[in-house]
Amino acid sequence: MSKINIFYADDDDDDLMFFHDAFDTMSSQNEKVSKLHLHKNGDFLLDGIKQNKNDTNIVLLDINMPRKSGFDFLKEIRSEPEIETVPVIIYSTSSDVGDIKLSQHLGANYYAVKPYNFNDLKKMIATVVQINWQIQKPDFNNFLFNEVITSNDLI
Repeated sequence: MSKINIFYADDDDDDLMFFHDAFDTMSSQNEKVSKLHLHKNGDFLLDGIKQNKNDTNIVLLDINMPRKSGFDFLKEIRSEPEIETVPVIIYSTSSDVGDIKLSQHLGANYYAVKPYNFNDLKKMIATVVQINWQIQKPDFNNFLFNEVITSNDLI
């Protein structure tokens, strides 16, 4: 069973801590999870992904960060041959249709609206871990990750 590394880039300390706490709670119950890599403002994100390229990696990107946006990082990931196939979920408080469509256009695998409830976040992380990313392809008819979680009710 391959271990999963989750890379999460966000500029908000509270969001990073909230995600970290949910990850710790969820990962203690799931042997598939290897490590959470938090990146404030996306600093060293691409280097971290490349250093772990032999593992199963999943990237979650906040859109609004001061130095580079999540869209900028998504473009960079999709243009780097070493890591262009790494699954990316745009993870934002925004539910704006324009942001969702731009995420699709730039090659994100999913778009997720940040949950405000701790249990919903744990459920989201658990769903991310359960997906077989080697065979999972972006489904533009089912692109909003929050709907995937609700419809599949995997947890």
